[in-house]
Amino acid sequence: MYDMVSFDIMLLGLAKPGEAGRSRYANAMARLTGKPQLDFRNPSPSFDEPLFSALDQGTAQMVARTLGEAGALIEVRRSTAVARTNSDQLAPTDTCPACGFVQPAGGNECGKCGLIFSKFEREQVQQMQQDRGLEDALSKAIKARDEWYQRAHHYLETHPLAVDATTGLGEPVAAGELPFLRLNSDEGPILLTSRRIIASHKGNTLSIPYEMVEDVNFGGGLVAKKSKVRMQLVFRAPLAAVEGSAKSLTWLLDKESSFFKDVVMDWAFARNFMCGACGARDLDFRLEGSNNRCRCMHCATDHQIDLREALAIPTSVQ
Repeated sequence: MYDMVSFDIMLLGLAKPGEAGRSRYANAMARLTGKPQLDFRNPSPSFDEPLFSALDQGTAQMVARTLGEAGALIEVRRSTAVARTNSDQLAPTDTCPACGFVQPAGGNECGKCGLIFSKFEREQVQQMQQDRGLEDALSKAIKARDEWYQRAHHYLETHPLAVDATTGLGEPVAAGELPFLRLNSDEGPILLTSRRIIASHKGNTLSIPYEMVEDVNFGGGLVAKKSKVRMQLVFRAPLAAVEGSAKSLTWLLDKESSFFKDVVMDWAFARNFMCGACGARDLDFRLEGSNNRCRCMHCATDHQIDLREALAIPTSVQ
């Protein structure tokens, strides 16, 4: 029943009845009807006889907008007739997707803003493909995140985590993130979660995705106490969150924490970011200003790395 509602458009006059105003009105009517402008050079109010009758809602809105932009004073009335889908009152028209300008159908570009329709359509298709690629890349990353959550959950079944394991950390655990191992060091506590390493280091709290760890070294170096074990994390690129953009950081673990070095190495070496466009894992990491980024060496897709979310998000899909 709603589709049968129709509207009449009445012409009340022109906002500026001079020559320029009549010219704009004639131009708009010619574009709408496909008739010569000369037929509309001397408009007269249509209080009783509608200028357009029984238009559906969408067409009435388009006509009203076009006439309003041309300076016509109009009134839109509810019609008693059923809306006509193929009205002989209007010629086929195209509406510019950029500025809304209405013009006779079949043109290659907008007569007002100059937009080339074919180019715009290609760009729209390319944007849709790019958006779809970004969505697919993000869904793959989220799926991988769920798999690591299950692995952390399985670890907790045999290695329960203390209730106060997150004490002393300057950053909260995110929703959907599962902590499963705490290490203690002279530099501060280190928490391994299903998503990343949350580590205190000399007063700073760092969020380190496992994928950013290039190498893990235990032992060596100068240790003040024999009960301490040196752990060094080497990163694929300097971390933006570290003052001075350190390429590696060192912690002195207590003896009990050092027993879990294999767990740290397993998680760090098993994780790699995947290109959101082609799926390759051969990525070149870098630090640009305060942002960690990486570029796929196969398809050149660039990614921005979110250290807290532990995601490599494609900024463009080639």
